[in-house]
Amino acid sequence: MALVWLFTACQTAPTVEEEVGVATAVSTPTQPPTTTPQPSSTPTPDVQIIITTTPTATVNSAPTPPSLDYLAAAINAELANFDGLSSYVIRDLRTGEQISHEPDLAIAGMSLIKIPILINTYRVLDGPPDIEQTKLITQTTALSSNFAANLLLQVIARQPNSYIGADIVTESMRELGLYNTFMAVPYDAEPKPDRPQTYLTPANRRTDMTTHPDIYRQTTTGDLAALLLMLYDCATNSQGLLLDTYPGELTAGECQQILDMLQLNELVKLLEAGLPPGITIAHKIGYIDDTYGDAAIVYSPNGDYILVLALYAPVWLEWGIASPLFTSISQLVYNHFNDPDAYTTAVLAAPPDLPPTVTPAPTPDLPQAIVTGTNGVGLTLRSAPGGAELAILPEGSVVSLLDTPPNTLNGITWQHIRTADGTTGWVGADYLTGQ
Repeated sequence: MALVWLFTACQTAPTVEEEVGVATAVSTPTQPPTTTPQPSSTPTPDVQIIITTTPTATVNSAPTPPSLDYLAAAINAELANFDGLSSYVIRDLRTGEQISHEPDLAIAGMSLIKIPILINTYRVLDGPPDIEQTKLITQTTALSSNFAANLLLQVIARQPNSYIGADIVTESMRELGLYNTFMAVPYDAEPKPDRPQTYLTPANRRTDMTTHPDIYRQTTTGDLAALLLMLYDCATNSQGLLLDTYPGELTAGECQQILDMLQLNELVKLLEAGLPPGITIAHKIGYIDDTYGDAAIVYSPNGDYILVLALYAPVWLEWGIASPLFTSISQLVYNHFNDPDAYTTAVLAAPPDLPPTVTPAPTPDLPQAIVTGTNGVGLTLRSAPGGAELAILPEGSVVSLLDTPPNTLNGITWQHIRTADGTTGWVGADYLTGQ
């Protein structure tokens, strides 16, 4: 049995993701409760507000929760006064019923990308991880160490090159149909001129809303929920897309080991804070100045479920605002599945109060590019090559490339572009990626 390493840490309000590298030895975490077979694991990230699939199995005689529509209405009411953007996916793992809100909104990858890193780490291992590999895996999960995660990228690459490991992680997400999740640059590393700094995805090409996500690493709640479903189906049912895509590289036991390691995520409490004591949760947290996220499988008495939640506020998201929302939404979801009195008779007697379904703005037909290489300063949009300043485009902005021929002036190649809000102008072409 591989030795597992753990830590103790004070729980304080975070400002940025921490990197820690000290660990002490403890025992292997308890395996989550056994559940019965689940529906088919071929996930398609949900772009509808409500999706219901036909149940394929029942687990026991426990009372069936009301429609997830009521839960969606309760969560929407909880988020009504949040001055920012929210995205979530909730899936009942007994029935396959799922609700979501903006599941294809691009968000910073943060430490949430460490879930794909873990999966690809176990793909390349020929047996149980040795002591040093176990130490890195545990530091990546329990301590959210960026340094350890970068060393796992080298394990994935089978050579001391974290950039190649990042490429393999990104390619694996595409092989699984998760096109909004990528890692172009390892954690805390500088981009290299001979490599892509970012990728255009369906999520970051949206023109109706943006979280101005980190250009180097991105994901969505939809992709994360789909990936957790694949892990759960692999570990619980010994089937699904992970095993189909990587036969001979992953086993059900390894999927369970990954979920065991994700139970060690205790640096801070977000969704976990809304659960009763003793409830098993396998999850990964990510947080930076403007974005908080938590992707979880919760093993509850009346059925397991997936809950992925992300919140974004421009410039700075206060811990005192974000943390209570994660707690209250987690409580709402847990009570929906486990408390027969979660909704009053009056609430259940009326249709749930849901907003109309909104279809995301279509992706423009014009070729697009992402503003990069400005060191966070942003790119100046001008009325003409070298002309008057119109605006500053933040790093990571997606722009459309107009068919006007590029113009060279004063040694600068100028590109005619259109911004997401429809403003046209000229920018330095050297600061655009994805042409």
